[in-house]
Amino acid sequence: MLKLLIVDDEPEIRELLETFFRRKDYEVITAENGKEAVEIVKAQRPHIVFLDVRMPVMDGLAALRQIRAFDQSVKVIMITAFEDEATVRQAKELGSVDYIRKPFNLEYLERTVIQKVSTTLFEDLRREINEKNDLIHKLAFEVERVNTLNKKLKTNFYQTILSLAMALEARDRYTHGHSERVDMYSKVIAEEMGQAGVVKVDDVFLENLHLESRLHDIGKIAVPDAVLNKAGRLTEEEFTMIKVHPVKSAHILAPLEDLKDNIEVIRHHHERFDGKGYPTGLSGESIPLRARIIAVADAFDAMTSDRPYRKAMAFGEAFAELQRNKNTQFDARAVDAFVSAHKKQKIPN
Repeated sequence: MLKLLIVDDEPEIRELLETFFRRKDYEVITAENGKEAVEIVKAQRPHIVFLDVRMPVMDGLAALRQIRAFDQSVKVIMITAFEDEATVRQAKELGSVDYIRKPFNLEYLERTVIQKVSTTLFEDLRREINEKNDLIHKLAFEVERVNTLNKKLKTNFYQTILSLAMALEARDRYTHGHSERVDMYSKVIAEEMGQAGVVKVDDVFLENLHLESRLHDIGKIAVPDAVLNKAGRLTEEEFTMIKVHPVKSAHILAPLEDLKDNIEVIRHHHERFDGKGYPTGLSGESIPLRARIIAVADAFDAMTSDRPYRKAMAFGEAFAELQRNKNTQFDARAVDAFVSAHKKQKIPN
């Protein structure tokens, strides 16, 4: 979830923006002057700051200057009722990514400004993960000597991966929240299977499933946006690009040796129960159980979400489609558990 900081000395503006973005499921913090904003940025590191220019105590340009002194990554968007070329130029020189004038259109803010800034965040994180990945591989030859440092780097790398997964979805409203919903559906399926005595489900199983669900699509960083968001039918070459993402996910996570089992689940979440899936054509029980669960959750969310090329299915239609594909595409036990949970109203519509 993207974290936004709204900075304006007018309470009405702060309340308007806070209400709007909270309804859109963003995390929102507010501040009434530049000095307060600087302290919040230091303590909470928001992804995006909407920063008014003219404010008491400390104005927006002074706050931007201080923010840039200790943080180059936060994206700052200046807002003002007075558009002055000199001020605009100074804001850009200090590192603001955009400049919008009051009164503004709220839908435009989310549809255009936030989407543009999310793409910039995604690119920043992509560069960061590549740098960290290279560093971890170089340090692998010195693991024994620098074990403590290596553990710290792995922790940072893992946190970066989760941030990247969020940014990957934030760049496009069609995939926004996908991994969170797959996580939720996967947990529901697993718990229902456990209660039915189909499999043993404990806290460790659920913790692993949570991690795998959140990171299952991380390899889509390697797929061009034009292919991911294509409105029409994919060509054979484009579908081949899509099919490589589970392997890319495994490659990205490979430096984290303690996630070896999780990586195998993520690698195989697009296998089919009949052996006609990818990347390796595993079938039946040879596919890791949690991968079979994620496959059902992933497919259901894909069917019930809008996509560039089609509208979302109704839940009833999507469940019917899952049942039609039991023991071919999906593990029947996972599908039956999901249907059972739905009948018990464990899945929010």
